[in-house]
Amino acid sequence: MRRALQKTSRMNNEQMQSLLGLVTEEYELLDAVLDSVSIGIIVCDSFHIMVQNNKASSRILPMEFHDIQDRPVWSCIRDPEISAFVHETIESEENAAPRDFVIDTASDRRILSLAVMPLVRSKSVRGTIITIEDVTDRRADEMRNRRLESLASLTNLAATVAHEIKNPLGSISIYVQLLRKNIASCGETLSPQNVKYLDVVDEEIERLNRIVVDFLFAVRPLKFEFSPVDINALVLSLADFFSGELEQHKIHLQLDLAQGLPSIRGDDRFLRQMLINLVKNAIAAMPLGGSIHLKTRLRDDVILLAVEDTGTGIPDDVIHKIFEPYFTTKVDGTGLGLTMTYKVVKEHGGDIQVKSEADKGTCFTITLPVLRRAQKLLGYEEFST
Repeated sequence: MRRALQKTSRMNNEQMQSLLGLVTEEYELLDAVLDSVSIGIIVCDSFHIMVQNNKASSRILPMEFHDIQDRPVWSCIRDPEISAFVHETIESEENAAPRDFVIDTASDRRILSLAVMPLVRSKSVRGTIITIEDVTDRRADEMRNRRLESLASLTNLAATVAHEIKNPLGSISIYVQLLRKNIASCGETLSPQNVKYLDVVDEEIERLNRIVVDFLFAVRPLKFEFSPVDINALVLSLADFFSGELEQHKIHLQLDLAQGLPSIRGDDRFLRQMLINLVKNAIAAMPLGGSIHLKTRLRDDVILLAVEDTGTGIPDDVIHKIFEPYFTTKVDGTGLGLTMTYKVVKEHGGDIQVKSEADKGTCFTITLPVLRRAQKLLGYEEFST
């Protein structure tokens, strides 16, 4: 192309048109390639003004395209955190490792991976290249795989825990009871202080036993007994179960249940335990009272079940860890309640998402596939008539 441009003075009209046609084809090919890739690409000149971008960048990155010829690229980006990152990186004229940003849209929350690199030509910086990729699904898969790997690693410890902790706890409990009976059979009575000590031993044994049971529940294969389950009936039963405790904690329960929901194929016991875990977490997040909102909806072939509270919320830096085994923000928590919840949802072929805002509350949204009824097939006689 450069050699051809050097000979333009000796070209006739036909040769010049042929050259321009070739240049146009090359440019259209480049433009088509840029628009075909799923990664957003923005090219800026040495004055940091956007000179080229593909369709993916317009779709992924929240930008203002009004008067882009007169403004630096960072002033066109609507998200302040991304704008500041681009500004600082361009001014430093250094490569920046890809960085993730969380973008809240009207419908969902997306994760964007953004990288900024200098456009180098003839050993000098002539502009900037910005790449933007929507990695929401990839990060969700990575998180899901980490959780599954954590659960798999815990499975190898389950048998040891069962024998090394649970069985000795049972023996200790039995001998404490025998000690009480032997003292009573000898006609002696324990002092109030000694009775208190033994009661404390019993309480600690029971507490340790609950921890072991929760641990085994989280790691061992669960035996589900699937049958048609009415989600609304399950929620109403749970509301009645928690009525006294909610009143005691000054928490108002709101029910917003869609009518005429189809049944799902599930195990009533485990679904009930899943909801109990979520409601108990909501109660713990509202020590001064508040409200819990239980909502059901039908969307396409899935039922949405939302558990929303007005509690303290979950910090952004730990929200991606809440379903991992042993992770807890409670002083006396085992870190297995949400792990069990996640496992039950996945065993039912569903999914669970969480949104939280500090000092405003948390919302867990569970999707469960509806029970599909087999369609009646037409008999041979119906075809033959």
